[in-house]
Amino acid sequence: MTKAEVLENIKYNENLVYQYQKKINDLQQQINTQNTAVNKLNTQLREMSSQKKSLDSQADELDRLKKKFENLQRDFANRQSKRINSFNKNFSQNLNTHFISSYISGMQSLLSGAEYKKAYNGLSDAGESVLKQLKAKRNESQAVGSRITAANKDIDARTRMIASLKGQLNQTNSDLSYRKQRITYWKEQLKNAT
Repeated sequence: MTKAEVLENIKYNENLVYQYQKKINDLQQQINTQNTAVNKLNTQLREMSSQKKSLDSQADELDRLKKKFENLQRDFANRQSKRINSFNKNFSQNLNTHFISSYISGMQSLLSGAEYKKAYNGLSDAGESVLKQLKAKRNESQAVGSRITAANKDIDARTRMIASLKGQLNQTNSDLSYRKQRITYWKEQLKNAT
């Protein structure tokens, strides 16, 4: 082989070495970018998981409170019903005196009138308010859960991308090593070239 042909082979391999080194730098930068994104997503996941846990805990507490209001309202209505039944039983006889009639009318108004309805409805309103807050917490928790799922999918996709990039990096490193060996080989051949 002539010196010119050997020099051409050396130059050809040096160009490939340059391209491989450039590709290795690019692949390493892409891997670093993906790793940074995965680390950021993992930090966000920890924060979102903590937020979801807190929201679920608040929702559970609101659910217990809602049940307490329901039980309180039911107990209130049952006790009131017992009072009315007891009152009606005690005053079921036909009493004609005006005083007794006024008393009965007043007691019936007290037991089943506006004050009772106001108290009963107050319990209903409080229960509805708790239920509304409970639904809001559950909706918020569900939204955070959806973001967690999306972040996990993103991490999985980026992890696969990193694996692919590392495979390309390993192959390019192997190609680079081969081309460096070829340069050494051709430099040895240069000594014997004519």
